Amino acid sequence: MELYHYTSVPLLHSILNEGISKGHFLRSDNQMLHGHCWYTSSPLPHGHGLPDGTESVSQSDKEFAQRVQGGTLSTLNQLHNKKRVRIKVDYEWLRKHERFNKFTELLQIYGEPSLYAKILGVMGWVKPEILSDSELRRWLKNPKLKHDTWYVHRGILPVEQILSVEFMEKQDIYVPYNFEIHGRPELEKSGIYSITLAELHKLNNDEPHDLFLNGSVGVICPNPMAPPTIVFRKRNGGLVLNIQTGACIQNEGSIFDDAAVARLGVWTRNNSESLMISWDKSKESWFRHNR
Repeated sequence: MELYHYTSVPLLHSILNEGISKGHFLRSDNQMLHGHCWYTSSPLPHGHGLPDGTESVSQSDKEFAQRVQGGTLSTLNQLHNKKRVRIKVDYEWLRKHERFNKFTELLQIYGEPSLYAKILGVMGWVKPEILSDSELRRWLKNPKLKHDTWYVHRGILPVEQILSVEFMEKQDIYVPYNFEIHGRPELEKSGIYSITLAELHKLNNDEPHDLFLNGSVGVICPNPMAPPTIVFRKRNGGLVLNIQTGACIQNEGSIFDDAAVARLGVWTRNNSESLMISWDKSKESWFRHNR
């Protein structure tokens, strides 16, 4: 069986460094469960409740996002297009894991009513709260519901178990993902400015091992009051440096040792002029995407 995980371009580049590890499940009693990663056997992204980036973001949407992600209330006024990227994963690897279940089976494990599966299936297409009772009854019988195609893994799928990455280039047409053609323009729409291909090659020439992937080094302004920073990401590690000084602001994981931090600090200072141009663009983008 072929199994897919749909996501956006910005989230794809987290997945390519960390694997598929994030997801949530909202139980019928409104309890939020984290660490639930979703997959489907459906080769198209429709009917799964995935945003396409055109939706208006309500206050309740922001409050729900806060529950999912934790932290402060989001100011984002636009969602990522999670239909853009289709990741094909190794079903045979997943099916060997005890914490991998067909969604309808998982509901039984949690003691959820079988009707809840259909309710979530309806939510894949439309918000039930806008439906009348008769409309909801019709939707519950609709053969378009996709809940029977869903699978959930309560664990991490390593990068090695990703079989292919594709990009929706035209409506319902997926092609092999190319960062320069597909990724860079999409990231810049979200205010993320990756270093150029020439800069990446030069940076990787100085790397002793584990080269940086295209899209793994870039500038994003988290808020207009923040100091200008650049983010470096590798497998299971992230490093944030001040663009102007090269000083370390944050270092997650163990992959960036003191020598690596010093080396990347020098590279950052040497390229600070071009990086500040990207920072200013990202800062402008923040005001377009937030309110």
